[in-house]
Amino acid sequence: MHYYLAAICLVGLMGSALGQYNLVQKDNCIIPKILQGSWFSWETGLPTLTVIDATSMSSRGYCINYMRHKGDEYSFVFKERSKDCYHCVRTIIRTLNVFEKFEGPCVGIPAGQEPTVDYVCRGVKDDQQLITLFNENFVPINCRSSLEGVWHFTYQNRFRFTGVCDKPDARIQSCQTAGTQFLIQNQKFNVTYQQCEGMEGTFTGTVEFSCLGDWFVGKNHYFAVANTKESRKDEKYRCFLKNRDDDLYVGVSITAECNTLKTPETSPERLKLTPVKAEFVEPGCTLPQNFSGEWVNTANIDADVSISETHINETYYPDKARYRKTIYVCRERRGNRVMMARLTVDGCQKDYVCFDFMPRHHNIIRYRKGLAVIKDDFSTVCSWVQFPNSEAWKYDLFLARNPVPVRCPVAGKFNFTQRGEHPFRTRILGGVTLSPRPDIHCKQNISDLSVCDTDQKELAVDENYCLSVDHLGRPVDIYSDPDYRMKCIGFWKENLKSYLITYDDLDPLSKYRCWVYQRADLNRVLMSQAVGAFCKLEQDVTSWNHSEGAAVAIDAVEYERERDDCPMHFDDGLNPWKPSDASNIIFDWDFYRAGAATLKFQLTGLVIVVLVQVRSLLA
Repeated sequence: MHYYLAAICLVGLMGSALGQYNLVQKDNCIIPKILQGSWFSWETGLPTLTVIDATSMSSRGYCINYMRHKGDEYSFVFKERSKDCYHCVRTIIRTLNVFEKFEGPCVGIPAGQEPTVDYVCRGVKDDQQLITLFNENFVPINCRSSLEGVWHFTYQNRFRFTGVCDKPDARIQSCQTAGTQFLIQNQKFNVTYQQCEGMEGTFTGTVEFSCLGDWFVGKNHYFAVANTKESRKDEKYRCFLKNRDDDLYVGVSITAECNTLKTPETSPERLKLTPVKAEFVEPGCTLPQNFSGEWVNTANIDADVSISETHINETYYPDKARYRKTIYVCRERRGNRVMMARLTVDGCQKDYVCFDFMPRHHNIIRYRKGLAVIKDDFSTVCSWVQFPNSEAWKYDLFLARNPVPVRCPVAGKFNFTQRGEHPFRTRILGGVTLSPRPDIHCKQNISDLSVCDTDQKELAVDENYCLSVDHLGRPVDIYSDPDYRMKCIGFWKENLKSYLITYDDLDPLSKYRCWVYQRADLNRVLMSQAVGAFCKLEQDVTSWNHSEGAAVAIDAVEYERERDDCPMHFDDGLNPWKPSDASNIIFDWDFYRAGAATLKFQLTGLVIVVLVQVRSLLA
């Protein structure tokens, strides 16, 4: 009898302890405030309303345990109120107004097993279908990170019609109003659809969306919206998808869920965007005439630049399939400073930027660009304080897209040694030769740098050059070609450093290369080649690695031989605007002709005098 009473008491104590444990767990499990509220979702083909408070979730029970993972990911264990089973719910917070979840079924646990997150969630897989929940009491978010600009678009809906609807008046307008006191203006955008004849399912109308925030999953850029004019919840919320590799295609969901968007191409509704210029600005000045042409901006990912008399159009490519275009309109010019209105084609805001141009020399325009200012006033925009006031700075470069070679500032025949992460190597420019080269015995091989053509406009590098000559002093190896041929297209001196730009159409990394060069002795030159088209501020003639922006440094000593016919030349670039010494010089021979005629007249007179004297003697 005593044993039965003891057993009953033990069971009662265990039940009480388990109840207290659940109570403690319930008290310790506080759901983050960002997840609390009333949420709408589309689950298993049905609209679903979910209410979450600090300790419970509707249709799931009350929270007894949770675990926080990386970032804003949580795992919760909920206990059903009417059943003795537990739910595992994994949540991923996307924005203030959106979170996604995946979960498992309600599972029971054996007696004595604690309902831990690891045990209850053991059957939940990370690759399960995500369910998107939208906050019914959402707070609109600024649209700039989601979508900004004015675009024309074509669209297709795989579930309503076939083909692509293309109308010129179809527009997406997502513009920010800087400084407005009504923030709601920056939290909405409009999509204006146009109906296409013969396509059922197309319509004419404008849809206004409020932005609910955006997030990235790999290269996929998602953003959620709410239709401000829609009262039906299942039609109110939508998801958009862009991809960083090609963000001119946008996928749109046709239900209140984001899991249907995998790629823009396979989305239920697909938009193809084309940037549209938002407004027109009247030019107020002209640029120097010798600026007109096609250029490359080395300060902006080698952007394509087209300069006319009044405009600068710049197009750069963040990725292979993406591009961004900016238009600068000349508004006012005073000396070397030019105030220009800046219009981004895929944006709405117009602002003003000041350019400080140096006069063009060779194939180069050097410039500085100031900070963008919203005010149209020269004294404000082009004030010197608008330019970066670093202790050390240098001009940025526009390089001619189709450069004309100029005389190299360093000429002659040099024997060089090199050091660098990307040194010059032996290669055959034209590929395998048609016939074998003659087998020549070389007593000495060197690395050769030569600028020996008639106009001294091409820099040739041969990493393994045969120095041997025959008994007459003529080079033995006359069949070998240099490994690198680079055309000099411009040079100048800045910050007490001499810079050179070369152009090599066969360079796989950058056709343009920047060099820092310096004359170290009467017949010795030091040079450092950059990894790209511009030289970093800290690069000097001894730089040889990427930390200073250099690829290789060379130490060249002049060694011209008797028959090389390669005179040495050096120009430090202090005055790059002066005419080159290699210009054609026309000699005027009139002086010599006049002298020859006078001499001929004098000789004729002398002969006559002599003949007269001889005749007189004979007589």
